[in-house]
Amino acid sequence: MEIDLNAPGAFALLCRCGKPQVQCATHEAAVAPDRVLLPAGVEPVHYDVDLTLRLNDHAFDGTTTIKVAVAAPATTVQLHAKELAVAEAKIDGVACKFTVDAETTTLLIAPATTLAAGDHVVCVKYSGILNDLMCGFYRSTYTNVKGEKKLMASTQFESIDARRCFPCWDEPRRKATFACSLTVPAHMTALSNMPEKSTRRSADGNVITTSFMTSPRMSTYLLCFVVGEFDHVSQLTKNGVLIRAFTPPGKPELGEFALECAVAALDAYDTTFEIPYPLPKSDMVAIPEFAAGAMENWGLVTYREVDMLIDKKTASSRQLQRVAEVVIHELAHQWFGNLVTMEWWEDLWLNEGFATWMETGVTHELYPAWSMWEQFITDMQGRALQLDALRSSHPIQVPIRKAEEVEQVFDAISYCKGGSVVRMVHAVVGEEAFVSGLRAYMKEFAYGNATTNDLWAAWQKSSGKNIPELMDAWTKQTGFPVLELQKVNSDGSLVLEQRRFFADGAADTENTKWPVPLFASVDGTQQSIGVMSSQKETVPFPDAKNAKWVKLNAGQHAPLRVKYPDAMLPHLFEAISSKKLPPADRIGLLSDGAALSKAGLMPFGRFLELLGAYKNEDDATVWSQLLEKLMSLGKILRGGDDATLSEAYDGFARSLIVPVLEKCGWAPRDEDAHLTRKLRGEVIAALPTFCAADDGVYAEAKKRFDAFRAGDDAALPSEYQSAVYKLVLARGGRETFDQILKLREARALNEEKNSCLVGLGAAPTSPLRTAALDLALSDAVKLQDFFYVALSTHGASAAGRDATWAHFTEKLDAYKAKVGEAGSAIMDASIVGACGGFCTEAAANDIVAFFEAHPLPRNTRKIDQIVESTRASAAYVSRIRDDRAQALAWLGRQ
Repeated sequence: MEIDLNAPGAFALLCRCGKPQVQCATHEAAVAPDRVLLPAGVEPVHYDVDLTLRLNDHAFDGTTTIKVAVAAPATTVQLHAKELAVAEAKIDGVACKFTVDAETTTLLIAPATTLAAGDHVVCVKYSGILNDLMCGFYRSTYTNVKGEKKLMASTQFESIDARRCFPCWDEPRRKATFACSLTVPAHMTALSNMPEKSTRRSADGNVITTSFMTSPRMSTYLLCFVVGEFDHVSQLTKNGVLIRAFTPPGKPELGEFALECAVAALDAYDTTFEIPYPLPKSDMVAIPEFAAGAMENWGLVTYREVDMLIDKKTASSRQLQRVAEVVIHELAHQWFGNLVTMEWWEDLWLNEGFATWMETGVTHELYPAWSMWEQFITDMQGRALQLDALRSSHPIQVPIRKAEEVEQVFDAISYCKGGSVVRMVHAVVGEEAFVSGLRAYMKEFAYGNATTNDLWAAWQKSSGKNIPELMDAWTKQTGFPVLELQKVNSDGSLVLEQRRFFADGAADTENTKWPVPLFASVDGTQQSIGVMSSQKETVPFPDAKNAKWVKLNAGQHAPLRVKYPDAMLPHLFEAISSKKLPPADRIGLLSDGAALSKAGLMPFGRFLELLGAYKNEDDATVWSQLLEKLMSLGKILRGGDDATLSEAYDGFARSLIVPVLEKCGWAPRDEDAHLTRKLRGEVIAALPTFCAADDGVYAEAKKRFDAFRAGDDAALPSEYQSAVYKLVLARGGRETFDQILKLREARALNEEKNSCLVGLGAAPTSPLRTAALDLALSDAVKLQDFFYVALSTHGASAAGRDATWAHFTEKLDAYKAKVGEAGSAIMDASIVGACGGFCTEAAANDIVAFFEAHPLPRNTRKIDQIVESTRASAAYVSRIRDDRAQALAWLGRQ
């Protein structure tokens, strides 16, 4: 988009759709009165951001010049600034008094005379900290090809950390254009959102200044800078956009698969949205220290190394899939988030939920053999339902008063439930109306901001259906329904009742209801049979007349649970066993059964029968769900301290797993399909839990471990490295522990280093567990990776579970020092690793008491969720005891 930045009053008083308000009477201008925002009336139009890096000093110097539009005479200008040492502030070239408020992270500039309405120029000179917190403008360390430790710099501005780098209006609605320059050491490459415009070397040749072209109009959180030493691979899309994948020096081949995915995805999005990607280039850069998976900065997407860099020849199917999904997710944001941005953080899901849905759809289109939509049911929908069954969950559209609050909602609700409701809309309106509505939405709000209601309106217009009425409850209410099929009448009509589902089985005292799109099947072929809007309804479905079973939520299009009459369950179990139901529905029945059993809505013995129906399962995507449920239940049974029942269950799990292992084998084959390789890795990953005592399993693991240490990389595929480390360490001691440590030092890829950390979590003795957890807190493990050890240790055994909690409570100060002021998600992961798997009321009470005495204000939501989950697991253990005799009898017969 070409913009005349010198036009008088350019961009003054813009509507959120990006048009001048005088030209737009369509959209509401009101802003929620309780939001903490910078004052209205002074709006940024264009930024010139000039930064000089002082890498060795861990600092930078900046001059930011901002063209602003003043709507009415103003006596002050207020903008955001955090941890910036401001040296000078001028307006229209005249020095002004200024005040920095560290608490509100704002800079208040007071000119000597009142500013008249119209255009003005604000200029601020300052210096800043190149921190090590993985937010704002920060530094990372890496090891080059010579084994030398080096520094690089990059940015992470979402949600509100652009203000750590330059003074700005750090709110998503306050969009502007950006022209940037970076002065850096001459041997380093400087990158930003736009292509280089010019390069100038200093007289002494030591530094180089790179100036970049002017960006489109965008939010501050999407600006990005990266400075480092790189190799890269590149390719043009069909529309001539240059895509480059930047890698560590000497390793350009590690970016080839990400590049392949990016080119294909960008071409697909150009077609889908009918708005060509609007920038001349799209860069990808792997950052050695990165808090999230990736960040969608417009034109310069940054990635955690494990989510971009892989060797296509040796990468596991899981790694290939993860890179494809992340790349495709971030490129979806170039339209959904960057071109059209949420108006405020309460609509974060518009960005993340849609990109989650799109990553699955486009990955499925590019790699149909991966069965991505079946995987979505386990990985995305399942994760959403697990979290949203808690009272401590939150709505998709969660009210955000202060922008700082948004940190706690970058979770499975915004991403996974958001993606699930988008999938549900798609099922309701159909492909044609879905895409045409999406295109209209994009065109209307391009370069502007939108709300959830704007998206609903677009789909309502394209489909003719009342989408706001259908969807508001799904995005504005916490939770989801359990849909109970009470009976099938003689004419086939279905008697249905809905109520809110809680993980612990509690009654819904508020009689919450949702408009539920109904999809049903009696033969594996799904049909739409209407929308249920009341608490209880009788719904016509003639095909159900005389049918032995009915599968509701066929295709798993809605994020909900389904409960069936007891008399129907054996017939559904037979339909599972005989494969009369497609994989998506077999996955859904197992997911629902596990949740219903835990909530006390399905007897434990009946859930075991459901598990038994999958004895002859041969679909890899169904096996992913089955393994997840086997592992989860095994962990709960071990937490219940009933050794007899736990051992009987483990034997049953082995009876399911061993035949699949024998079929898959340990050794990869040239003819293996992607899902076969993925299943092999998942089955072997379950062996430390269920088969660690099997001498044959141990012997195979030890043989491969020893060969791998001796230099035979093929002996231990990355699909199951961490599982083998766990197996050999379970019978090993300090020597094996040290051997895994040496492997971590020797392996080049961060993915393999992390596999070693996960393996160390299976340490069999108290001293080694402490050594592993202490290692994670040391400088030898990067902040982005340190919680992997606790997560692994906590899940490895009852002793490991107790050890992680003891370590965390005894060394909380060390954990807090490690995390520092980094994003709250890092500490969230640490807390989950410390106490996320207990199954007793006593443990829940201990967790509550500890955090009352040692509060972590930024992590309260996560702590509340863990406590609630612990209490739900404790209630389940109690119910299992009541069903113990029947369960043992059934397990004995297996």
